[in-house]
Parts: sequence; structure tokens; C-alpha cells
Amino acid sequence: MKTTLPVTNQSGYYEIRLESIGGLGANLCGKMLGELGILQLGLNSASFSSYGSEKTGTPVKAYIRYCDADKEIRVHSPVEHPHLLCIFHEALLQDSSLLDGCTGETTIVLNTSRTPQEIVDNYFSDEKRCVQVAGICTIPAQRIAMESHARVNVVMLGAVVAACGFGSLESVQQICKDT
Repeated sequence: MKTTLPVTNQSGYYEIRLESIGGLGANLCGKMLGELGILQLGLNSASFSSYGSEKTGTPVKAYIRYCDADKEIRVHSPVEHPHLLCIFHEALLQDSSLLDGCTGETTIVLNTSRTPQEIVDNYFSDEKRCVQVAGICTIPAQRIAMESHARVNVVMLGAVVAACGFGSLESVQQICKDT
């Protein structure tokens, strides 16, 4: 299956940044997104994580880059200007630096029970946080995970693929099964 990326940066990459706290599974989610690109979507991909001590509650960042299969990924630095920013816990929005690098092409996926408008009113209406983004998608991933006896990272994996605009539920299910 050959996938066409909806948008890329000047280097030809579609970039994703996951922001989380230890224990929610962002590291594994990032690895699964990398594998999804290669094994299911026919893309080249690279993924890696950055975290401090391996304890529950510590900051975790995961970075994923996709490009066409005939192109090499030669950049291995953190994603600074993500096309998709996935935030695994609403409390992380207290740190305004979390939104650094967001542009009018960035879509935010946020694990929260609030609506996108409530998130805008609570976090983006402040002059200090005047950030342009393409859109904000919210999903109550914690509730869905508890109801379906899954993990938050699996719910967020599905939300990320839906927000990207490429990939499918079947491809996500296959990666989960393989993992």
C-alpha cells in the first residue's frame, strides 16, 4: 500500500511529536507509529523517544517522521515544528513551552474530556499563548481505555492516525496485533 502524505515540510517530512508523562505509553506509541509507516503505509519512517528517568510521572517526548518510501530520512533531531502534536495528558498544557514550534499547519490531539472550544477558552485565549494551529481534536482517551479494557496509548494511537488523515483503523489494529 502506497500512502500519500497530506502535507510535508521543506525537507519532505511529515512530523509528529508526542508529549506525555511516564506511564501513559507514549514511548511505545511512538515506536508503533514508526512501524506503522514502514509496515502498513509504505512510507519511510523514523521514531525515537526522549525521557529522563524511567519513572511514572516524568516527562516523555516521542518523535516520528514520515516521508515517501523512495526518500531517506537524514534528520535525527527532535521534531521542533510538528504537523501533529499529540498531548497525552491535559495537565501538560500548564507548560506553555509545550506549544513551541506549533504553526498554522499543526493539528493538536489532546487526551481530555473537555471540548475543543473549552480547551481554546482555557488555554489559548491568553495573550501569552496566542498560538495559531490548524485545529484541536479532543478525545477522552482515559475513559475509553477504561471502558474498553485497553491502554491510553492504544486509544491515542488510533486518534493520531485519524487526525493524520492517512492510515486506517485496520492498519492500526494490525500494528497492535503485531506488537
